[in-house]
Amino acid sequence: MENKTGSFIAHRRKELGMTQRQLAEILGVTNKAVSKWETGQGMPDVGMLPELSRALGVTVDEILDGKEVVREDLPTEAVIEVLPYEGSLLDLAVERAAKKMSGVSVKPCDVAGVLCLFLAAGLIAVQVWYLLRGRSYGLTYLTDYIPAVMSGASVVLLWLGGIFVRCLRHIWKKGCVLIAAAILFITGIAVNVVFRPEGREIISISPGASNIMRLKLTEDGSADLYRQRGVIFAAQWDTFPFTVKDSIKIQWLEDDVCAMTYESPDDGDVHQYVATYGDRGSGISYYYVFSMVHGTWAAEDDRDNYAIEVIDGPGAGITVHTPEGTKSYTADQCLQYGTLALVFPRENPQWTLVMNKDCVLDENDSGIEEGGTLTLCRVGMDKTAPLILDRASGEGKLSLIPSKAMSDETLKDKD
Repeated sequence: MENKTGSFIAHRRKELGMTQRQLAEILGVTNKAVSKWETGQGMPDVGMLPELSRALGVTVDEILDGKEVVREDLPTEAVIEVLPYEGSLLDLAVERAAKKMSGVSVKPCDVAGVLCLFLAAGLIAVQVWYLLRGRSYGLTYLTDYIPAVMSGASVVLLWLGGIFVRCLRHIWKKGCVLIAAAILFITGIAVNVVFRPEGREIISISPGASNIMRLKLTEDGSADLYRQRGVIFAAQWDTFPFTVKDSIKIQWLEDDVCAMTYESPDDGDVHQYVATYGDRGSGISYYYVFSMVHGTWAAEDDRDNYAIEVIDGPGAGITVHTPEGTKSYTADQCLQYGTLALVFPRENPQWTLVMNKDCVLDENDSGIEEGGTLTLCRVGMDKTAPLILDRASGEGKLSLIPSKAMSDETLKDKD
């Protein structure tokens, strides 16, 4: 029976102009299996017979009997059933694959595994892109430890992906695969730690977690400020004008204003650098803080002790009134950072003034609308508490600021 069936399959295949390989591809078997059928060394599986009959354009009975039935003796329905498949061989193969896929069930663990594999591939792609292109754009990682974390995470995700996907699980659970994953994990982290750039870095996140400040300090005391670019990258923005003696005091005066105070061995004085990450206007045009905050401002909690008067135009400057006395600074003595902060005086700075986030510029960009506040903070290496200033309005508020003559006299007494 096997010889008849095999001979019939070979005869019918040749009539249709198919090779053993083509028939095997349609049925989803190897060409060796087709060869065994045709030489009588084996029989097709029962479940394979319907597909084989369609591919050859005959009935299952004809395959089993090993001979073709005369078509005139068959009912009309049977003749239609055994007509050769009119579509292309590719269509028949696609149809067969679709039937197989319809019986495949996808479980949540398979989805999780594929997701882990995609994440691992993404981490590896990012690291390769940085090595090949990212550094040429002046980019660096936001922190020096990110490469080690990414290397370790990519190995873990690859292994988890193989464990979750059912068809890969038996391979990933082998001892040799576990050992290879452990070696890659340890090696990837170790290499990144050993080759980590020299120098000390300082990372500080704003209170609202919307901005990240990164400083890189070298052995000679120079300090480079970096700004975030994307999620995990940063680019150098500026370098401190003075070298850093020891530690740096980091203080966020607003969610987008970071003040960095430090002592420098260059002159032995205290200096401050202010990093700003926002804008109170449209973000397109540049404006001077002096022009926006002109007027009198007083502390919310203790108005009789702390107040400032900002004068714009001729004789522009700031007068600061405190319990210790009053001091005036000219505009030339004030150093502006971005469009949000003033530090004064330039030499041996004493105060930092910041436009808070509730400041909204008026329609003519000539000042701040009502309701905006300022932050005034002493400059020093010790812990300092910022003061919130409201715009002083109404009669008598200007009297909070002593005259310049009184200010000079008070300063003489202090000296």
